[in-house]
Amino acid sequence: MSQGRLLVACDFGTTTFRAIAAEISPGGQLEVLGCAQEKAEGFQDGDFVNLAAGSRCVARVVRALEKQCDIYVSGFVYNIAGSHLRSVRATAQVPIGPGPRPIRAADVDEAKNRARSMAIPFDHRILTVTPVEYAVDRVRGVVDPAGRVGSQLEMQAHVITGSRSVLHNIERAVETARYRPLAEEVDVLAAGEALVTAADREAGAMLVDIGGHATNWAVYRKGAVIATGSVPLGGHHLSSDLAHGLRIPLDEAEGVKRSRGVVLRSLVGHVPIEALFEKEKPEDTPGIIAAILEPRCEEILAYVKKDFGDRRELASLGAGVILTGGGARCRGTAELCEEVFDLPAECRWVPPVLRGAERLPRGQWATAIGLSLCVARDTVDAAAEGDPRAAGPGLIGRLKGLLRRGGGAPAPVEPEELEAEA
Repeated sequence: MSQGRLLVACDFGTTTFRAIAAEISPGGQLEVLGCAQEKAEGFQDGDFVNLAAGSRCVARVVRALEKQCDIYVSGFVYNIAGSHLRSVRATAQVPIGPGPRPIRAADVDEAKNRARSMAIPFDHRILTVTPVEYAVDRVRGVVDPAGRVGSQLEMQAHVITGSRSVLHNIERAVETARYRPLAEEVDVLAAGEALVTAADREAGAMLVDIGGHATNWAVYRKGAVIATGSVPLGGHHLSSDLAHGLRIPLDEAEGVKRSRGVVLRSLVGHVPIEALFEKEKPEDTPGIIAAILEPRCEEILAYVKKDFGDRRELASLGAGVILTGGGARCRGTAELCEEVFDLPAECRWVPPVLRGAERLPRGQWATAIGLSLCVARDTVDAAAEGDPRAAGPGLIGRLKGLLRRGGGAPAPVEPEELEAEA
């Protein structure tokens, strides 16, 4: 019998809700056991604008996962996204003592706590504090200050905040669906946990996740996140342009994009672009498709580049750009990205080594996988620190809602029951 722990992670995407069940081995290795997905309802820009419809959708996707994996779910971890997120740079200074002494781990923790105490809008809450750079007695570029002798420690940190009301609405939707909200992680950071390797982070990389209605991005340097952001354009806009250009319904355009989408005209030879204006219903040839999709895809990437803004920092990203998301699956996306950013680019969908990856259908599972990896990492870290909560069924925090297989579980509430209550 397996001695691992079961967990569920749910990705609230702009167009699709996805959930996966995974098992964490005692050594912290992750294995995907199953997955489920539902078209998003009542959800817009990272918030449940229709609580009743959204909670029913959450119940459906998790219930489908329970049936597939033969498990009972009491709670899950989930992602946070949307335009309500804010990224800021915080500076924290900690005096070490009346005289120089070796810096301790407690001093570093104090610097993080002071960064968390920075002034933010009253309606926001701090979600993450990531150290970017340390300085000891004004000597900058210190990677790990612990053990260095000094009189003052300074830390530059990247801080992400989110709207308290949006965060509360998400928790309320999960609870209304009869599940427990266990923990949250910023969407793009979860995807980065799955797709951006330690070597990429050290060399410098930008992750660009082209979702349905928004594109999220994060920049890594010297092992740390230094900037994050989002632009309100995504794969839905590619499909909408295709529907308009080919004079076809949006659902049909979505199918054409997924099966034969191409965003670089140089890959398809001659492009009879005049047909877009001369014919009542242009033929959906590769050239016509590329002529429609290339301008919009280039616009999305250009907006991301402008949103980051620091051209010198961008030029120093040794690992280039990593693309993911449903909107990045069109042929030629990486090549077009290289032209826009003047950096090497590649597309990634799942971690290179992931047990059970074959159980995942085609789609954007990186965020859900990353959420699970965050849990696995925290479990290993807690065990390494000798935290007694890292063992046994009473684990709290990220893992306090462990799952159980099969019998003995209380009967789950069907989405139809929720609808009747509403």
